Amino acid sequence: MQTLFLTGNLAADCEIVPGKEGKEFIRFVVAAKDPAADKEDKPTYYTCRMPKTGVAERLKKGRFVAMVGNLRVSVNIKDDKSYTNLDVWVQSLDVPQLASGE
Repeated sequence: MQTLFLTGNLAADCEIVPGKEGKEFIRFVVAAKDPAADKEDKPTYYTCRMPKTGVAERLKKGRFVAMVGNLRVSVNIKDDKSYTNLDVWVQSLDVPQLASGE
């Protein structure tokens, strides 16, 4: 596994998903753009997971986040097309305060 330092914006509100042994997890998707890329380039999407904490209520679409986690890359083939999945197990998450103090 590779350690990833990632900043970006949430593509949608987070979801609370059940895990093994009754534990719940937070799942969310982060859209990140390469700062050196052209403005027209599309972002790269990372599916992130972490144990459920109180931060879940702040993980809303468009919110900026910064994190450190373990990256796992996998490839799926469906209908003769290849899809790359970028999954991150979050070790540390920072959700900066909004100007409104939220």
